[in-house]
Amino acid sequence: MAEKIIQTKQCAHCWSSFDITDKDLGFYDKVSPIFAWKKYTISSPTFCPDCRQQRRLSFRNERKLYHRKCDLTGKNILSIYSADKPYKVYGQEERRSDKWSGFDYGKDFDPSKNFFQQYEDLLLQVPKISNLVKTSLNCEYNVIVGNCKNCYMCSTTFQSEECLYSYRCVESNTCVDSSNILGSENSYECFDVHTVYNLNYSESCKDCRDGYFLYDCVGCNNCCLCTWLRNKNYCRWNQQLTKEEYEEKLKANFPCAQAKITELRDTFNTLKAKQIRKYYTGKETFNSDGDYLTNCKECTSCFNVADAEDSKYTRDSCVGVKNCMDVSMIGDVVDLMLEAHASGYNGYKSAFVNLCRTNSELLYCDYCMNCQNCFGCAGLKNQQYCILNKQYSKDEYEKLVPQIIEKMISDWERGEFFPSRVSPFGYNESVAMEYYPLTKEEALKAWFKWSDYEAPFPKVEKILKANELPDIKFVNNDILARAITCEVSGKPFKITAQELEFYRKHGLPLPTKHPDVRHRERTSLRNPRKLYERKCMKCGVDMKTSYAPDLPTGQAGRKEMVYCEACYNHEIYG
Repeated sequence: MAEKIIQTKQCAHCWSSFDITDKDLGFYDKVSPIFAWKKYTISSPTFCPDCRQQRRLSFRNERKLYHRKCDLTGKNILSIYSADKPYKVYGQEERRSDKWSGFDYGKDFDPSKNFFQQYEDLLLQVPKISNLVKTSLNCEYNVIVGNCKNCYMCSTTFQSEECLYSYRCVESNTCVDSSNILGSENSYECFDVHTVYNLNYSESCKDCRDGYFLYDCVGCNNCCLCTWLRNKNYCRWNQQLTKEEYEEKLKANFPCAQAKITELRDTFNTLKAKQIRKYYTGKETFNSDGDYLTNCKECTSCFNVADAEDSKYTRDSCVGVKNCMDVSMIGDVVDLMLEAHASGYNGYKSAFVNLCRTNSELLYCDYCMNCQNCFGCAGLKNQQYCILNKQYSKDEYEKLVPQIIEKMISDWERGEFFPSRVSPFGYNESVAMEYYPLTKEEALKAWFKWSDYEAPFPKVEKILKANELPDIKFVNNDILARAITCEVSGKPFKITAQELEFYRKHGLPLPTKHPDVRHRERTSLRNPRKLYERKCMKCGVDMKTSYAPDLPTGQAGRKEMVYCEACYNHEIYG
């Protein structure tokens, strides 16, 4: 049944209009807490869905690492919090130990002050964990990784080995400068690929190997500069060649210098622009809209989500969610969650939470593990009936929380995620900068923080310009003691020994762009998280798609052929 619009509101942040439906109100009612038999209904939001996501993402740093000291031991550590941050930061081992307790920082609620002011004071006192690297070997220089080995400068990466400068790599081995990789090996500059081997400069491919510059190819081996192929071997420019012809053509191009790669990439982009696109990426979806969806049912405006049901505005690596709204990076058996970031794992009926796991009925909590019925807490483990990190009885808890809620309502704080000022990161350090780029002036005007901290660059023997780099076969180990000036940002970066070995083995040129620039360019390959009403360009059926019907400003010449799923499949399989 279609949702019925009950109210149209104006966003308090960007001033755009957005709708509140009967289904939205039903969800807010379901997740609303009950104290002493009285339900305290969560009101509809004042921010539009995009601004709500932008605010959540401003609490997530995935790529910035800094040297600083552990505030418990004084040891040098690597941290996602720069040395100028006012927070207490403990090394991972110390933060997870029993050497401290969240109750050490408990405080009484002061009704003369607003809640978020008191909560912000608590966050300044409770020690933060330096990084999130778990059960991994030789993976200190990464952010948010688990069960990995010998990885460097990767993020949101799990069960992987020998991966470098990559993002969202899962069960992969020896992948470099790649994003959204699953079950793949020995690949370079790939985006959104599954179970590929020795694939380079390729996008949206599955079960392919030994190829260069492939787009939307499945089951293809030994192919180059091809798009939209299925189960082909020895093809170039979508033309069938003999094995001998293909190998001769390949030798003429690889290995090659970076200038040649740039030329081939331009050719590849021209080929891509001519290919038919399915209106969304995914499979096994029912009555759902969004992009990058797998096994989703009754999901609305969801992106990069799998095994989800009855959820809305659910985005970024969300897996196994049910009855959720406005959540990011959560998963594994999660039910009735509202405005949550990086929380879940058997999470139930919680709202406005950040980095919480295995919890139920939490409100306004940060980094709480295995807790129940807590309000405004941070850094607690295995606790129940706590407010601002102070223990209460069940009766005391159910009496005080309604008083705080009433105070929040009177202060216009009720029903919202943490204000952006509570984030420990500058806007330019957070993932929000990737999806909603702002200048410093724009960020500060929008009440976000900004970081001007610049970590000192390590001393090097010499700094080379990108156009001074030799062919890979002439590069010696001296490059490890030097830096390269990024041809886009002008920032210097270094080559590691592990990285150099990979380039030599694969005959690939040294990169001429800073890792941050390379990551940003890969991120730009995915459409913005916005849906448009348009028609299939083959049969005319109505669709909701992330492909804009009109050309965005500054993208002259981009006009994809977007088909519905039936027409797309018919073109491929007949």
